Amino acid sequence: MRQILATVLFYCAVTLGVYAADDNGIQQGIFDSYLKLANEGDVVAQYIVAQRYETGKGTEKNPEKAIYWYEQAAKKNYPLALVKLEAHKKQTTKTETPEMAKPVAAPAETIPAPAPVKKQPTEKPVATSRKKANQPAMKPVKAPAVVPADLRPTLPEEPAPRREEIKPKPAEKIAAPIPVPVPAPEIVVARATPVEETPAPSINVMQALLAGKWKHHQYAAEYLPSARAACLQSSGTEIVCFSEEMTRNLENTGLTYNVKSVISGVSNKEAKFNLRYVYNVMHVSGRPYANPSGMPNEIGDMITKTGWQEPGVTMECRLRDERNLGCTRQDRKLSYQFVRE
Repeated sequence: MRQILATVLFYCAVTLGVYAADDNGIQQGIFDSYLKLANEGDVVAQYIVAQRYETGKGTEKNPEKAIYWYEQAAKKNYPLALVKLEAHKKQTTKTETPEMAKPVAAPAETIPAPAPVKKQPTEKPVATSRKKANQPAMKPVKAPAVVPADLRPTLPEEPAPRREEIKPKPAEKIAAPIPVPVPAPEIVVARATPVEETPAPSINVMQALLAGKWKHHQYAAEYLPSARAACLQSSGTEIVCFSEEMTRNLENTGLTYNVKSVISGVSNKEAKFNLRYVYNVMHVSGRPYANPSGMPNEIGDMITKTGWQEPGVTMECRLRDERNLGCTRQDRKLSYQFVRE
């Protein structure tokens, strides 16, 4: 019995070692094909090569080469590369501690002693009131003599002005007022004003989408802002997203892929938008992956073929509130529900 158990354990160990070596060989082959495309200028391949240099998947870890290829992809405005470089810049600024500048003592300066101030001789005040010896004395003025009233000359009196008699005007006849007929008062019946229903408050769709990370059944959304997709607002009503490298199993075959999505037609009043996404299959493996990282293939919207799988999928989405939204495919085959963290 012990010999049988030992034989079974030895067989399992050999099988697992062969599978691990085979998987390492597959990953190294994938890396070599990406490196060739990256040297030819493919921006997606440049980002994947940088990511594999960072994680050591299919090659050895090399942070310097990873930063180099991130920079090459960022020069072409690849969103995920820009996010990686920004995170690396923040990390390096935190670790660097600038040296404190030592205070430099200012050289002592000799201050010359102030020169003695000479006192000016005080001048004697000049007398403001001096009597002039040669100034003549003022003569007194005599008052005029008073003339008696009998001896004053008499002037002729002016005649008083004549007053004209003002004759009263005859009384004007005032016309009698014309009677104005008064209309009978109208009876007004009050009508009840209709009650207008207040519309529901509009949602800022762009702000709600970019504010958090969206999930579908505990899986990070591939074509919405999430932990696996970096998104940038390209205009007032459009968002462009690129996902990172993910894996999925289809027909006993492992697929390595990423997703590009475009959010457009945003309406804050109706809280809805349009979503179109396209798969880019970068590698097809001969066997399925043990732990695929992408969303499950619920309707077969991907095929086992490398390259961009146009024309893609179009969906209509609507936000119920700022943390819940639903999307329906244009062909009405399936609906998705997403929740924001």
